[in-house]
Amino acid sequence: MTAPLPPQEFALLLRRAGVTLPAAEAEALRLAHPRLQAMLEALRDPPNAPAIEPAFAFQPDGGRR
Repeated sequence: MTAPLPPQEFALLLRRAGVTLPAAEAEALRLAHPRLQAMLEALRDPPNAPAIEPAFAFQPDGGRR
């Protein structure tokens, strides 16, 4: 995980995005930013094939039709 952005750089990103936050909220978001980036990277990974997902493999009737 990367280190949080410097406060000035994060403030610049907020201004560019047109986001206005109280100082405490902006600081909390700045400190959480690396974790949010890691979650976004995880979402970009390709998902598992449907065949190995338990929701697709489970058959409540035991496979009888």
